Amino acid sequence: MFAVKQIDRAIKHLYNLNSLHCAEEFLIQSVPNLVPPKAASKDLKGALYISPSPPNHKLEEPSVDLGIYLSEDIRELLKNFTRWSSPWTHQQVQAFSIAGEEISHFHYFVFNLSRERPISEFEIELQGEIDKFLLLFFSEFHSQLPKKEKFEKLFEQLFFNFSLVSSLTPTEKQRYLDATIYARRFVQNIRKDLVDEGSIERAITSARQFYQKELADKVGAP
Repeated sequence: MFAVKQIDRAIKHLYNLNSLHCAEEFLIQSVPNLVPPKAASKDLKGALYISPSPPNHKLEEPSVDLGIYLSEDIRELLKNFTRWSSPWTHQQVQAFSIAGEEISHFHYFVFNLSRERPISEFEIELQGEIDKFLLLFFSEFHSQLPKKEKFEKLFEQLFFNFSLVSSLTPTEKQRYLDATIYARRFVQNIRKDLVDEGSIERAITSARQFYQKELADKVGAP
């Protein structure tokens, strides 16, 4: 799927990831039974599923099975990605956001797995919220707008105008809300660099540094 390939390539480029894993190869068509999602979009139209691989004595190291789930309606919208025109519709923005968030979840998990660093669901969600914003900001969804106006519209849309599905537990709801708060804070901190043409590289450097930080540093004082 072209949209998935483009998002996959964008995240790898943004964070200088050398991973040989491509998100498209991990897409699954249905929700696995008995395996809860490790991370998911707020409306549960996308999710990252992680489960330990069955024991195999031939393997020297333990491994995991990964699956990126995108709902059927999201996949249908993404099929026409090459024909989208700016400005994108609300449904197109939603489809791109969900795909971006889940591909972010996938790469962030793989990145930390390669470093043998355990991470929480909150960390995965936090990074997903940041990546969702950055992917949309650098996309063509409102290409005709000046960067400052584009930033403000997107900032309002992603960090304030959202809703959570009622099926979430109180713990899950709080995790999403906390992830949104800390992601919003980081994005606000790099706002000036994002909207200033001459400072984009500084914003990207900040994003790369944040990507590799420990959680305590990410949620500490700005």
